[in-house]
Amino acid sequence: MVAARYINKELVLVFLVTLLVLLIVAVGGRFVGYLQDAATGKYAAEGLLTLMRLRISGFLQLLLPFAFYISVLLTFGRLYADHEMTVLLAGGASPGRLLRWIALPVAILASSVAYLALEVTPSNNAKLQAFILEQRNRAEFETVTPGVFNILNRGKRVTYAERISDDRQTLSNVFISEYAPGEPVVTVWAERGNQYVDEQTGSRFLVLEDGARYVGTIGSKDYRVIEFERLGQRLIVEEVVARGPEADAVATMELLDRDDAEAAAEIHWRIALPIFCLVSVVLAVGIARVKPRQGRFAKVVPGMAFVLAYFFALIANQNALLEAGWPPMLGMWPVHVVFLALGCFLFVRVGKPVNA
Repeated sequence: MVAARYINKELVLVFLVTLLVLLIVAVGGRFVGYLQDAATGKYAAEGLLTLMRLRISGFLQLLLPFAFYISVLLTFGRLYADHEMTVLLAGGASPGRLLRWIALPVAILASSVAYLALEVTPSNNAKLQAFILEQRNRAEFETVTPGVFNILNRGKRVTYAERISDDRQTLSNVFISEYAPGEPVVTVWAERGNQYVDEQTGSRFLVLEDGARYVGTIGSKDYRVIEFERLGQRLIVEEVVARGPEADAVATMELLDRDDAEAAAEIHWRIALPIFCLVSVVLAVGIARVKPRQGRFAKVVPGMAFVLAYFFALIANQNALLEAGWPPMLGMWPVHVVFLALGCFLFVRVGKPVNA
């Protein structure tokens, strides 16, 4: 029990550090992408945290197995490199007992990934799709980012505001340009702009003050300039209609009632993730066996090659199911069996002496 606590303590610490690094890389990259989308007016700035909160479960269900796999490689590699594994094996710690020692954290990990894959992530994906749809259907006034040219309506409308009030109700130094094929370009500039909502119809209007409206094509003689003190313009919201939830946003129980290829591919993928955790641990323990002079990091690169091959094989299997080119009855089990057999082959070597 002392040896088990010793190994598990180091394993958990390395796992937490590895998971933190992977999260920073994955979430940071995705957050930068969302910032760019917010700068172009695709999303409101205040919705970025909501987007990341709904995406985090999807990141975790993929990163948890990889983080634990790397932590097993590093922890057991150090035990071999520092001759501690030799002492444990000489003292009667069989390879099977090593797996039993780390069984508790492995079970917690696999259960967590199963819960995320089967329950949390589909629910969050459904909320995410609804949130993105709501963001796309928001009036352009609400998505304006100050100091940035906001491209709307598929490039037919450009809106710019130098400043925007904290309550997002007043714009300063407003520029609007509208273009339609075969029609003259309409450009509007105003010192201020306010949003007005008609209580009876619910229509939104942009009320511009102290500005000018330019209509015509640059370089042509037919060019009109209209100065105004107050100009009202209706904000037209381009309704984006939902086409139905994607398979990754459908509840697991609902997927089980469907018999199409998309549902089969998704349900097998969700089941595959916790199994991937269990099989990858067996792989990691077998691969982590290093010679004392090699160091604890000697098997990280070849170990990652093995687990990535396993992961990409699962993705290829999912695509085959999605394209109805693979029997749903087999699912992804052949991939699991092949890599489990490879892991068992490598695992048997754990109890054998390591030559320097």
